[in-house]
Amino acid sequence: MIRALVPALLVALLATGCTAAYDDDGEARGTGRMAPAPAKASDAVPVVIDSDLAPDDLAAITYLVRHPRVRVLGITVPSTGMVTCNGGLQLLADLFAAIETPSVPVACGIEPRGRDAVPFPEDWCEGVVTDSGLPHLGGWPFAPLREDASDFLARQAETTPGLHVVALAPLTELAAVRRDHPAAYARIAGITTMAGIVDAESHDAGQGVGEWNAAADPAAFDEVLAGPVPVTVVPDDPVPAGPPRGMDAPVVGALGVGTVIESPKYWDLATAGIFTTPAAGTDLQDGAWRPGW
Repeated sequence: MIRALVPALLVALLATGCTAAYDDDGEARGTGRMAPAPAKASDAVPVVIDSDLAPDDLAAITYLVRHPRVRVLGITVPSTGMVTCNGGLQLLADLFAAIETPSVPVACGIEPRGRDAVPFPEDWCEGVVTDSGLPHLGGWPFAPLREDASDFLARQAETTPGLHVVALAPLTELAAVRRDHPAAYARIAGITTMAGIVDAESHDAGQGVGEWNAAADPAAFDEVLAGPVPVTVVPDDPVPAGPPRGMDAPVVGALGVGTVIESPKYWDLATAGIFTTPAAGTDLQDGAWRPGW
């Protein structure tokens, strides 16, 4: 039985103020302005997003930075994911301009892949940078922080009680924090990561890839799972194909849709939904986005 993430996730996404924009036949245009985000709750959970900035990551980032019960302290971008800081900083500049939300600090990773790693296909990496679905607003890319991603993560863990990490990329930087800053790492309250498969078909059996976030740095994945911090793993299997109806909104409605590289699933948006709404991962359904949700 597959655990589908659907109803609670989409209700939560719509609650963040995404107002739908449709053309005459009801399809999302992905253009226009989003509704104002709700005010942050006084007890909003502090979060660092670790992301490789693929289109489904950008949808998840939008969801988290606008969520009233999440306070995003920054974004870290590993060098081992689909999109690195080289192309990703412009994507983030376009994203935050499009959703009219103040930007957050961004730290770039420099840690290399561990053993047995398989890099993402180059055409994917190039395609999502050149055609993510975001409007190109012409702004300058972000200037990243001077400190590396792992150092930024360690500093946030040391100074922020109850810090959570929502990891939407290979776990390279978190593994580096565990190795280089063990005391800080142990202070992280929890990690929610999109990685791996249970019994779904492999993404690329020819290269031995079951799921790309795990395959891009399996040694780091092992290190994090074996560490002292509680880890919630959202595998490929429960996430239905295609965009959910919660994506029928300005800006996010075009992410990975009708682009050169289309997103077959919105794994990272589902992972963000599991983080904010854990019950979304316990409802047993048939593994399909349902019409009207």
